[in-house]
Amino acid sequence: MAVLALSLLCAAGCGVSEEAAAAKDRESSKATWALVLRVDGADVRIPLTAMNVLLFKDEEHAKQNPSVFQIEGNGVHLIGEIAAADNVDYGEHWERLINKTLTIKASGEFHRDPVDSKIVLPGTPEIAVTGGTMFVEKFTGKWSGSEGNKTLSGKITIQLADGRMLEGTFAVHAVTWG
Repeated sequence: MAVLALSLLCAAGCGVSEEAAAAKDRESSKATWALVLRVDGADVRIPLTAMNVLLFKDEEHAKQNPSVFQIEGNGVHLIGEIAAADNVDYGEHWERLINKTLTIKASGEFHRDPVDSKIVLPGTPEIAVTGGTMFVEKFTGKWSGSEGNKTLSGKITIQLADGRMLEGTFAVHAVTWG
């Protein structure tokens, strides 16, 4: 009887696939992916989908030029750059970004498509983002790729076209493409 009970328990929990483990970890991480900005004295939480980082196939080009990133979320698009010296490369060395500042730009190009940085805040129309910075404090996660859970988090400052400077925090799913 004890053997049957142990067999049933193991059948229920011992055979967890890697895909199932990754999906569970992704769902847990996904709950944290957001911008939290201080707007008019209140914290505003904006869910984020991903930070897509475009890699260079040419290693020499990568050593001399910044990598481009694009952050997407619920009413937010940000384009920016990672310094060439901090390139995460095909090995996904996200730890290289810890304690580094990433630049948010007003506009740029991601995989040959023009991208304008913009955000929608509660109760307001879309507004252009003219610049900003992201200071990466932490990297977490085990699973790579668009269905993974690799997460960068830290502090963010965003300059808006109306002159306001918003500060807050970010946590975003980090994915490389190239």
